[in-house]
Amino acid sequence: MKLRWSDWNRACISAAVLLTLAGLAVFKIPHGFEEGVGWYVCLLPGAIFAAAISDLTQRVIPQSKSIVFDTLLICFNFLWYFVISYLPLKTYRFVSATLKKL
Repeated sequence: MKLRWSDWNRACISAAVLLTLAGLAVFKIPHGFEEGVGWYVCLLPGAIFAAAISDLTQRVIPQSKSIVFDTLLICFNFLWYFVISYLPLKTYRFVSATLKKL
């Protein structure tokens, strides 16, 4: 029996794998300061938006900065990796369907 997964299921799995690998590369592999910041910004670009939003929420609820930042960091970066996984899948499906018609 062959599993038929939709594109968003495949994109979710690949986004989770990519986010895990990015987290391991940033937080578990020792880097120098400048290299660490570079890897952090390149592999986890949602951190910029997470920091801005958590800074705004810290003014309202001072104790929640760490929880809000960590949650937003994971959510924004998962969304980023989902988009960069989903677009190639849809592009491949579109191109292959177009080529079949020819």
